[in-house]
Amino acid sequence: ASPAFIIEEPLGKTLCVPTAFIGYHGEALDHKVPLLRSMEWVARQAAHTLGYFGHNNAVVISNCGPEQEYFLIDAAYYQQRPDLLFANRSLQGARPPKGQELEDHYFGSIKSRALQFMQDLELELYKLGIPAKTRHNEVAPNQFELAPIYEPSNVVADHNQLLMEVMKKVADRHELAVLLHEKPFAGINGSGKHNNWSMMVTASGAEHDGDNLLDPGKTPHQNLRFLLCLVAVTKGVYKHAGLLRAGIASSGNDHRLGANEAPPAIISIFMGDLLSRILSEIESGSATENIEAQVIKMGVSQLPEVARDNTDRNR
Repeated sequence: ASPAFIIEEPLGKTLCVPTAFIGYHGEALDHKVPLLRSMEWVARQAAHTLGYFGHNNAVVISNCGPEQEYFLIDAAYYQQRPDLLFANRSLQGARPPKGQELEDHYFGSIKSRALQFMQDLELELYKLGIPAKTRHNEVAPNQFELAPIYEPSNVVADHNQLLMEVMKKVADRHELAVLLHEKPFAGINGSGKHNNWSMMVTASGAEHDGDNLLDPGKTPHQNLRFLLCLVAVTKGVYKHAGLLRAGIASSGNDHRLGANEAPPAIISIFMGDLLSRILSEIESGSATENIEAQVIKMGVSQLPEVARDNTDRNR
């Protein structure tokens, strides 16, 4: 299910085959086997549920698109910092002269040295079959983000591990160091690896192929399938919040979470005003009319109206 790949080194090439490790009695000895088992369970239950909507023979795959945030610093400065070398984050030293004031670099052009690294990295990733798409500055100085395109969850897990290794190798060529710690510098934004997860219908007739089960469409009231999936995921998060929290409760991640980071160190679901109102009306039995998605009117004839994102902030 996860394709083999070839690693190129100066003296030759190595064929690498993704592998799952299990014990003699079927015990999972790695992180891949539990992931594959969970994907099959979700796919089976989702296909069964879609049968109630007339989607017979549906095949559902869980997809993931992880955002990889990171810091780039000059390799010469990196070598002078034992804390960065051994802990991958700063443990001493003065505050920098510039912090996150105005966060103006987020919207600025990417500096040429960082851009050369990114373009070289993307070429190496494409050779390995990793479809990297997004590149931009992040809110902290010298912080950047790379976002691969959605892939099946098990494939993207392999690709993200490989991506981090390739980042370090490419950085060496450019005399740079990549910091992947969740909070390498005190007082400024840390790096998150936000997993954008969804379930996609891949075989249920041409009408439904490619459907995202977590896409509300234009009129969520009419989309019973979406509302059912929404409630099911919400119930799952509520029921298994402790397990979800334990899954991401590493020392580095807990050091990052909270304050101005995203998200805070709690498990929660934010639906926005529109979906919250719809579910409240369904619960009270007062859902009588469709609530159309809101739009943002620019007030400029050359600019079209755009859909208002039902989220916690302007994106």
